[in-house]
Amino acid sequence: MNDNLFVSIAIPPFPIFIEGNLTEYGIGTLHPDRKNLEYFDIIFVKEGALYIGEEGRDYTVRANEMLVLLPNKHHYPLKPTDEITKFYWIHIFTTGNYEQSNQSRQLESNIPIPSLHFHNKFHTIHLSKKSHLIDTDDIYEKIQELLVNTTKKDTNIKFWDIQQRFFSLLNLLDGQNNAKDISVLIAEKVEQFIRANFNKDITNDTLVAKFNLHENTLAKYLKQYYGYTPMEYLKEYRLKQARGLLLKTDYSIEKIAELCGYNWVPYFSRSFKKKHDISPLQYRKKHIGKN
Repeated sequence: MNDNLFVSIAIPPFPIFIEGNLTEYGIGTLHPDRKNLEYFDIIFVKEGALYIGEEGRDYTVRANEMLVLLPNKHHYPLKPTDEITKFYWIHIFTTGNYEQSNQSRQLESNIPIPSLHFHNKFHTIHLSKKSHLIDTDDIYEKIQELLVNTTKKDTNIKFWDIQQRFFSLLNLLDGQNNAKDISVLIAEKVEQFIRANFNKDITNDTLVAKFNLHENTLAKYLKQYYGYTPMEYLKEYRLKQARGLLLKTDYSIEKIAELCGYNWVPYFSRSFKKKHDISPLQYRKKHIGKN
């Protein structure tokens, strides 16, 4: 029985990444039989097929498909693998509200949310119980980035670095089963590219070459879904990163400008002052009192 189910997870609190890996099964391997795990188990099959049951529901998960197994449920094998099968698995945990149903549901957080600021709102992540992955290249890349250092001993990767990578993956997975207009997909890809490369020399020509679309088309798509053209978004994101560096480091203004993709320090200072009505140095002094 394979009903079209959705798993809805309320935010806040944000779910956190616990662990994950890439696993390969030979022919004749059974998936583990497990009960009462306190975390979600999300499986992404790259090659082959897995045959898994959960609480009386049977699932065949083939290449480029994902399956979300719920916490505190009985997960069991239906039959052994009949071909070499490679799959990613990640375990995530939340203390928040979640629900599985035959339609995506808007859930309220179990944390009281003040209404003073507009950004303080409930959000619900929607994951298809079982679905074909839309952006397989991006999803597998994000999973690999998430796992690259977490499976090794004695690494210096920080907890929040891992969680940020997880949030980036979660953003891609959110709503995978809902068919997205091509303009949404392109806008998301442009936004992700800018975030990943903001410290580099990015121009409209860079984006045209990368996405093979006219700059007016890219501007229209990004403006529609993010409220900025690509160059406006780049500028806003660079200034956001600069604010963080001013408050969290003792780097010079020249160093911060360089790290945020500005080739000319006076231009960085003018852009910052235009946005915040004070210079970068004054901003630092105002907030943390450093010279």
